[in-house]
Amino acid sequence: MPIDSRAKVGAAPSAGARQFTRNSAFGTLAGLLTALSSVFASVIIAHALGVAATGTVAFAMWVAMVATAIVDLGVQASLARYLPELTAARRRAGARWLANWLWRWLACSCAAAFVGFVGWAAWRWQGGAMPTAEAAMWGLVGLACALQALTGFTFGYLRGVQRFDRLALLTVVSLSCQLAGVAVGSLYFGAAGAVAGYCAGSAVPAALSLRHAGAHGLRDSVLGARVRRYALYAWAGALSSTFVWSRAELFFLQRSTGSVAAGLFTVAVTLANLASQAPILLTAGLLPYFAESFGRGAVGEMREAYATATRVLAFLVLPACFGMAALLPTALPLLYGRAFADAVPAATVLVLAAGVGATASVGATLVMAMDRSDFVFVSGLLSAVLAIAAGFTVIPVFGLIGAAWSRAVIQIAAVAMGGGFVYWRLRFPLPLFDLARLLLAAAACGVAARSCLVLTTGISSLFLAIVAGVVTYAVAVRALRALHPRDADRLRTLCGVFPVGIRAAAERVIGLLAPEQTGDAALLAATQHRSAGDAG
Repeated sequence: MPIDSRAKVGAAPSAGARQFTRNSAFGTLAGLLTALSSVFASVIIAHALGVAATGTVAFAMWVAMVATAIVDLGVQASLARYLPELTAARRRAGARWLANWLWRWLACSCAAAFVGFVGWAAWRWQGGAMPTAEAAMWGLVGLACALQALTGFTFGYLRGVQRFDRLALLTVVSLSCQLAGVAVGSLYFGAAGAVAGYCAGSAVPAALSLRHAGAHGLRDSVLGARVRRYALYAWAGALSSTFVWSRAELFFLQRSTGSVAAGLFTVAVTLANLASQAPILLTAGLLPYFAESFGRGAVGEMREAYATATRVLAFLVLPACFGMAALLPTALPLLYGRAFADAVPAATVLVLAAGVGATASVGATLVMAMDRSDFVFVSGLLSAVLAIAAGFTVIPVFGLIGAAWSRAVIQIAAVAMGGGFVYWRLRFPLPLFDLARLLLAAAACGVAARSCLVLTTGISSLFLAIVAGVVTYAVAVRALRALHPRDADRLRTLCGVFPVGIRAAAERVIGLLAPEQTGDAALLAATQHRSAGDAG
């Protein structure tokens, strides 16, 4: 989280910190709704269509996701990266030109992808190689690809101009349409109807992107050259990362073991994303903040913000993942049905690995803000090679659990590469000792929660397990001094967007976990913290 290193201890948050807090609050709301909607949609499909059809829909939407990454051309990442810099410099004409220029790129690639999918499906259907329902589904996959890419443009633009309030509102509208569409489509039209429901969720934000089609501004050839290079590497990095961070294992599972394993893997990945995504979205405002700071040359502020944001994210995401993993034996069959119980071992592996990957997301944002999308490409390419190799070797032999373990190992390897680059190349120190204490506290949370499930049975055991896990984590954090005093201040700032009653309760809890330091002790801690950042 951004920290003004020049501010005195106990001073009011700066304007940048307040804006970041507001952006993070709305960004978290939007992301949390997205994560919950993904779970609800998968539950609807699971109960309406069964395990095999769930795998079919998941595979179709994975193809749409990969196609979206191809047609995006780095547009969404470029909007989120350069619009904050242009806005801070009051170059509004340049921002309008950039949005129009990138929209025209994207519109052409979306049209080509849609025509390609529809043409291929029509050709297969005409030749009798594909039934009508399947051909219709693949035509809808092409539509989903185009709509998702245009939706990404709208969301990237709103993030770039830091209108996270509008992003949250648009997310509510979009996800409401998606859930309604998936429910109706699954119940009445099967797998193709479910894909059509996902298309319905992208229709409104995709339509809003059209307003940039006619926008004009002052052309900037120097900016255009910067954006082209950044977009190229960001695009290539997104393509390679798709095989690591998306659900590329679905392709190999579908190919080697069939739709049932793909359906089980989909459930496992969905729950892993749910456990890690909400805390990650607290950092939604980091890319605009880092981009502005980088443009001003304020590397010291970026270094301090990086360390603080990493610790705060670990404080939130690690117990969520360890706690979720502990509850899975009871929670997963309860949520999806007994037919999906075989997904528990794979889901446990993926949820635990998601905690490590989520904690490293701050470093990935930092790399993008510092115009090092070339590293994202190189690391993503290496990880993609490993993922493809595992898909042809490990997954055919070990099936579902092999897919889970290979995904976990490759993602942790990617995190290690990224952490090493941030430390050795960018000279941003990683707070390893603080992270180790938080990891230990989160492990204690998971052990306590799982112990309750072992000792008791039934739905009531879930409630007891959650309470035991929360209490154990709080005690461990306090005993290990795992929550840094400066991080506690950032959490109090984040709580400032809540209603008064919730804010007061949250501040009391934070006070119990990390009592506020006063007087000379607070000044000494702040001085040591700044010195550590300068030494890095």
